[in-house]
Amino acid sequence: MSRSKEIAAKVIEAAFKILKDSGGSLRASELMNKIEKSIPLDSYELEKFESNGNARWTSILHFYSIGCIKAGYITKHKGVWTLTSEGEILI
Repeated sequence: MSRSKEIAAKVIEAAFKILKDSGGSLRASELMNKIEKSIPLDSYELEKFESNGNARWTSILHFYSIGCIKAGYITKHKGVWTLTSEGEILI
């Protein structure tokens, strides 16, 4: 498995658990803060992209969350991420 996919699996799992523990929904900024505090992130994952200033792990999470939306595991609306009942089953 590629390093990006490993990071994606780690941060998506953390996001789902945090969403579930928080009643199912959180603003994206609050979710990102909770993820960063809840899982160990190494220097590679924390490295900032020069093009947009975002940490590698956040860019990977946003990219791979598209598949989670298409699968029906989460929804995003006006900056709020919500775990669906299908997503909750995965945890």
